[in-house]
Amino acid sequence: MKLRIHLSANWQDAASNCGWALLDDDGNVNDSGTGTLASMPQADEAVTIIAADRVLSTTAALPKLKRNKLETALPFVLEESVLDDISEMHVTPGNKLPDGRTVLYVVNKSWLARFLAASTTAKLHVRRIVPEYCMLPVRDGEWSVAWDGTQGFMAMAGYLGGALDGGSDTCIPVALHLRLEQTAPAALRLFTLTSDVETPSWGIKVPVLFERQHFDWRKADVPADAPNLMWGKFAPPPRINELWPKLRPALLVALLLLGVEIALTNLEWAVLANEKHQLTVAMTDTFRETFGADAIVVDAPLQMRRNVASLRHAAGVADDADFLPLLEKFSAATDDISERTVNTIRYEAGKLDVELRLSGTNNSDLLRQRLAESGLYMQVTNSQITSDSLTLQLRLTAGGAR
Repeated sequence: MKLRIHLSANWQDAASNCGWALLDDDGNVNDSGTGTLASMPQADEAVTIIAADRVLSTTAALPKLKRNKLETALPFVLEESVLDDISEMHVTPGNKLPDGRTVLYVVNKSWLARFLAASTTAKLHVRRIVPEYCMLPVRDGEWSVAWDGTQGFMAMAGYLGGALDGGSDTCIPVALHLRLEQTAPAALRLFTLTSDVETPSWGIKVPVLFERQHFDWRKADVPADAPNLMWGKFAPPPRINELWPKLRPALLVALLLLGVEIALTNLEWAVLANEKHQLTVAMTDTFRETFGADAIVVDAPLQMRRNVASLRHAAGVADDADFLPLLEKFSAATDDISERTVNTIRYEAGKLDVELRLSGTNNSDLLRQRLAESGLYMQVTNSQITSDSLTLQLRLTAGGAR
């Protein structure tokens, strides 16, 4: 559901009444009424239609400035053509016309700020604020006028427009008369605001096409490219669906790179897994060729090392996992480590358990490096740190005992 709010010049604060209409997703009016902002029904978002006499539209040639500086400069561009205090003007840039000039919309800054603050308090999600005359359909070469017999508003190409008052069936509004003196369209197309409007006799040369089409702000389409007066400091926070067109190219590139990275990683893992499988098969075949085709193979490398160690023992040849080779490598690796004390040594099944006391904690890194260089595999099973020493319980293995 979407909410439309009609904001007239009579609105002053949160206690003021204004018209509203609740529309479904197809644009049909489900409900409407008049009341304060706080009394209006809740909706996913709200569009505010500002009456023509609250929004001045004009044109000006703008200097080339960055967006963050343009907002500050726009009021000064209109300083000589608008009577209002420039500090109270909120100016929104619109379409650029064929002659290079840009359409500008001026609304009182304090009045707009009060409305947005009251909308926030009423928990109304206002996303757009559009001048009413920008909803009036305009054909090429024509101007459109919404008229109730005494007043109304007009619209021209490029979403230019303005309020019309002080007229009648026989007297043309002054604002329209001044516009026609500057330039004349091919025709004026007249829309009615009330049901009792008759064809005016304004005595102008421009044809008035009175087709008795009724204009209703509740039902009229809000063009997608119509100006949104919530611009600059008043701009609403962006939504993901509004950012999507800008983020979409970057996200697509990121997804493409991620897909390539995943594909290459999976390919690399597949190659490594195939190599591992081939090595495992080759080691299993070698083990069975050496120790019999009926041998049960669970871990070919480990079983091969253990069987070779058994054969060396049977032949009277020392293995790297025997006590003396392990002790010799340990002694050689720790010989240059100062202030070390071996408390206990225990050997069983190719594993040498050593309790070693070092005078400082810095020597532990040196110990690990020396043991690795000697071909011993070290596992720290326990450690105890005191103020001046480090006691380690190590399990050392090498060769077939690993």
